[in-house]
Amino acid sequence: MKKSIGYKSKAYRLTLAVMMSLALLLLSGCGNGKVQDKNSSQENQTSGEQNQLTGQQEQNTGEQSQPNSQQDQTSGEQNQSQGGQDQNAGEQNQPQGEQTQPEQQTQAGSQGNSANQPGIGIEEAKEAALQHAGLTAAEVTFVKEEMDYEHGKTEYDIEFVSATTRYQYEISGEDGAVLESSQEAIGQIPGNIQGVISVEEAKTAVLNHAGFTADQVAYTKIELEQEHGGAEYEIDFYADGKEYSSKVDAVTGAILEYELD
Repeated sequence: MKKSIGYKSKAYRLTLAVMMSLALLLLSGCGNGKVQDKNSSQENQTSGEQNQLTGQQEQNTGEQSQPNSQQDQTSGEQNQSQGGQDQNAGEQNQPQGEQTQPEQQTQAGSQGNSANQPGIGIEEAKEAALQHAGLTAAEVTFVKEEMDYEHGKTEYDIEFVSATTRYQYEISGEDGAVLESSQEAIGQIPGNIQGVISVEEAKTAVLNHAGFTADQVAYTKIELEQEHGGAEYEIDFYADGKEYSSKVDAVTGAILEYELD
């Protein structure tokens, strides 16, 4: 009996040893599988990170290419500006002797205006007319002072009146020479008309109607005429820089016409 138990004990131990060996082998295989799976996962993660880095590098490369495009565009703009400068330089290099048509017209117009400029002023023209009439400025009232052009030359039209006479002059604007002159008596009163009011009464009627006093006006025309079977005074005067015309009934003193010329 003891011998049989001994064999069973040995067989049991052998079986137990085999089972433990198998268990160790199984455990070792599982561990290696986990390690391999872990390593494979890490490798995949590393590969993904590398791919991500590669994508970023490609993106950076694209961004670097974009500034290059901007540089190319800037270079094109600089070339265009350079072309504009070359064109401006070409225009500046145009011979100075050549002038455009508008410039020539402007110069011609300036020369024409310069040629028409009077050699004397209006005051000198008035003085020339007074000297010719033998009067002074205190003795007359100027009723017209105008500058005109006749045949491309400057002329002054000067008119003034004294107590009895109206003077008209054309004075050269170049040298003050008297070109034309005329004189006309202000008062033309015939002595053969009977039954009429006096000149002074007619003048007073006109002044009262116009609202002026005698010292404010200078008479330029006083005439007595017979019209349509009646008699009329035609009285024109200069006051406040304006010339007035009127007609007065020579019998009644009524104002027939009154207007500003």
